[in-house]
Amino acid sequence: MEPGNHQKSRAGSLPWIIWGLAALFYAYEFFLQVSPSVMVPDLMHTFRLDAASLGNLTALYFYSYAIMQIPAGVFLDVLGPRRLLTIAISVCVIGALFFGFAEHLWMAQLGRLLIGFGSAFAALGTFKLAANWFPVNRFAFITGLTLTIGMSGAVIGGAPLAILVEHMGWRQSMLTLAIIGAILSTLIWLIVRDSPNAHKKPKRKILGPQDSIIKSLIYIFKKPQSWITAIYGGLMFGPTPAFAGLWGTPFIMAKYGLDRPVAAGAVSMIFIGWAIGSPIFGWISDHINRRIPTLYVGSVGALITIIFILYVNLPILALYIILFLFGFSSSGFLPAFSIIREISPPTTSATALGFMNMMNMVGVAVLQPLIGVVLDHYWNGAIHHHIRIYPIHAYHISLLILPVIIFIAILIIPFIKETYCKPLNLDSAVKAKFSH
Repeated sequence: MEPGNHQKSRAGSLPWIIWGLAALFYAYEFFLQVSPSVMVPDLMHTFRLDAASLGNLTALYFYSYAIMQIPAGVFLDVLGPRRLLTIAISVCVIGALFFGFAEHLWMAQLGRLLIGFGSAFAALGTFKLAANWFPVNRFAFITGLTLTIGMSGAVIGGAPLAILVEHMGWRQSMLTLAIIGAILSTLIWLIVRDSPNAHKKPKRKILGPQDSIIKSLIYIFKKPQSWITAIYGGLMFGPTPAFAGLWGTPFIMAKYGLDRPVAAGAVSMIFIGWAIGSPIFGWISDHINRRIPTLYVGSVGALITIIFILYVNLPILALYIILFLFGFSSSGFLPAFSIIREISPPTTSATALGFMNMMNMVGVAVLQPLIGVVLDHYWNGAIHHHIRIYPIHAYHISLLILPVIIFIAILIIPFIKETYCKPLNLDSAVKAKFSH
């Protein structure tokens, strides 16, 4: 091969390698996020938890994740994704070790907080590397592909992790996840570079109170459409990790009498549906030059399918199909991310996306413990091996929260402004405000 061709080949493959390593972190954080769903009995036995306490324990991930969304964007701009992603994965590894070796509840809580803190950088860091290394006309495709890879981590966190937990125990499983994270952190530090011209990049100063980040936050917080769109996103996103990430597996076990790996495998169909639906809904939205129709189709589909999952006794094959369709439909809310970007000035787009993602995580953080509280209220006193056994009617009542909030999200859609897939015109005052 001629030297010129070799350089061209290397230049063509390097962006994919760099983005791919960051996307693997995104998958890894999803893996850690949903891991408690296959450890429910073990965690309740080890720490003597009821459903509400378990919901609070797992929700700590989402609290720290949500709080860090907007700061993560700022830090990524200042320090660069290579350095931040390496540190972030290391924090996840420390969190996994705390969680896995926890002898007391506070250690497990600290572990979940650290995992959420580190995970907050995964998506934004991956998107920033994609923006730095790929041309603009590939960014939407790379974004969809990133979400697909992220969902693969959630799928592996289902049945495969359940099998690992059955054979090794939950503590050894967490230690294994920590080792995987340490390897990934090392690879990112050695291989990833912030941008093709990273060595020429000038030093950046830390943003001060007069800089654009403050203007961005003020603009977003004062704009009603930002709140309406973000609240819709939080309501639509919340049910997926609340069900698939924690309560879905024990619910399927209780309803159908399945063992843990099989139930976890069924719930994983939701993440497979998400992985397939995310790029499809994005492509449809771009193709028809509309955002709102995809929100309606996805939200109504999610409402219908979650009702079937919760309240209809299905044959196992039909259950797998409906779980897949729920995940597929739920991903139809993702064009809302494009809406919030398109209603904001270009210089506020990253902050706007961080705000949207923060609201999504707030939704999950509220839902998981809330469902646990209702489960405890309808508990009939049954205990097996020091673990509370919840009757199926308790799940039916507590999980009713999910279709209710999806229905509320549908009611919000008429108040979201259609952008027709392009930035909305800003008045001259706003343009001047963000021009320097």
